[in-house]
Amino acid sequence: MAEQRRRIASAEQIRAAVGALADAIARDHPPGETLLIVAVLKGAVIFLADLIRRLPMPLGIEFVRARSYSGTQQREIEILDDVCELGLTGRRVLLLDCVLDSGRTLAALQREVARCRPASLKTCVLLGKQRERAAAVEVDYVGLEIPDAFVVGYGLDCDGRWRHLPYLAAIEQQTSDATGGTQ
Repeated sequence: MAEQRRRIASAEQIRAAVGALADAIARDHPPGETLLIVAVLKGAVIFLADLIRRLPMPLGIEFVRARSYSGTQQREIEILDDVCELGLTGRRVLLLDCVLDSGRTLAALQREVARCRPASLKTCVLLGKQRERAAAVEVDYVGLEIPDAFVVGYGLDCDGRWRHLPYLAAIEQQTSDATGGTQ
């Protein structure tokens, strides 16, 4: 099976979206209060790094691991860390993920964070896929709306490949037929 990549957002578009998100988060956050960002590994790392350099308030950073894909196929949601061990109680928390897809992973993470009784919980994603959600999920900040496609680049991968791309690309699967051609 071969994969083709189709560019859907340039490095410049991503940079502008991250700047707009930082401005919106800063406007909404109480002055002088520390914001605790809980970023979803591994895909959100590059987004996190770019975003925090643009935020003016005091910050804390924690990470949570969740899995919902094997290759390009969705599977059961696994939250691999005890979120409440991150010290979220009474804190102003921003849950940060790279993509809002079906909503299942983000909804599960929101429930886990809320269980820890933060003072406030807001959610930010770089990318919102234009599709129907399988789970009801509210997101406070969305950087870019993108087509419903499997996306790589800017920290996002497919089986560990293409995280390094400075832009976002959609993966299109092609299967080989018996003659070696693609369909």
